[in-house]
Amino acid sequence: MNHLVRTLAVLAVLVVPERARADDDDYSGNNYGRIDLIHLDSGHQGRGPCLQMKPSIPGKSAWACLWRNNPLYTELRELIQAAFITGKRCIVYWSAVDPSSHKTIDRVECWRT
Repeated sequence: MNHLVRTLAVLAVLVVPERARADDDDYSGNNYGRIDLIHLDSGHQGRGPCLQMKPSIPGKSAWACLWRNNPLYTELRELIQAAFITGKRCIVYWSAVDPSSHKTIDRVECWRT
């Protein structure tokens, strides 16, 4: 294999974040991709936007939700909205699930593609 091709392949593996393998209870992990759908529902008091991604968030529910008790709620909500509108790639992290088995968003990282 050409040295340049081999070097690029190694760099690609190191640069692209690996999706965490959540265990059966899905209490912590992350997902890398694009935000494909944002959902708002006033019937869930204290819950902000929920999102689905491509590739899909693993586990019982393909949803991750941002709750208003997150200290960075406003900043994360704005980042999620901007990333959705512009099609940026993001990593969404969670460390718990809500009663509906949706991941509860702790943090989000997005970057230009």
